[in-house]
Amino acid sequence: MPAASLSRFFPFFLFATGALAQSAPQDSFAKFVTDFFNQHEGNTVCFERPTSLAEIRATLAEHFKGTDLSRGVSGQDVASGLWTRYPCPFSPFRPELRPATAKDIEGVWLFPESSQKYRFGPRSTRVPPSGPNNPVKCDAVGYYPGGELRHAVIAGQVQCPFRRASDMDVARKNPIVSRWSMVRDGRVGVARTDVQNHIEEWDIYVVTQPFAFRELKLQPG
Repeated sequence: MPAASLSRFFPFFLFATGALAQSAPQDSFAKFVTDFFNQHEGNTVCFERPTSLAEIRATLAEHFKGTDLSRGVSGQDVASGLWTRYPCPFSPFRPELRPATAKDIEGVWLFPESSQKYRFGPRSTRVPPSGPNNPVKCDAVGYYPGGELRHAVIAGQVQCPFRRASDMDVARKNPIVSRWSMVRDGRVGVARTDVQNHIEEWDIYVVTQPFAFRELKLQPG
């Protein structure tokens, strides 16, 4: 549905009554959401469990809280809200997580080979930049005080050389081309001097309570 048309109807459908929700398959908002998930579910958006349209409406109502909906919300805004609330592999909007602070982020972090399958959605046809026959063994990131950022990706048939935080020290001998800073709690921005007009931001959360997602078990930290 065209964004301009959706923006005219979206405020009404977002706060629709239960009776209207029962006829959701015929309304414009329902069609937009259905088409969106048919195209992106399992690729760039993921559900942990079956979710009704009524739940999606409620989630978006919370997402747009504080927005003047009388002026309308565009289809692009709705799509952005869905990607924000239902990213792969699971939504970060859950009680076991909180937005990370700069102190939480500082340190050296390792993403092992076993975690690489969560890089893309389960139905995604994308492959890591190293290629399908050159698997990523590990991905190490160092967020050092003062904004110094170091990043190393090891791919191929070699073993991951990173076992301790000090293993990243050798990378710190190279010139600094990347720096990190907090956009706000839970979001870190990366600036690079070696890539013109580079834009990069990451949402980062701290696990406060253990929980499981499929075969992945997350512990506090």
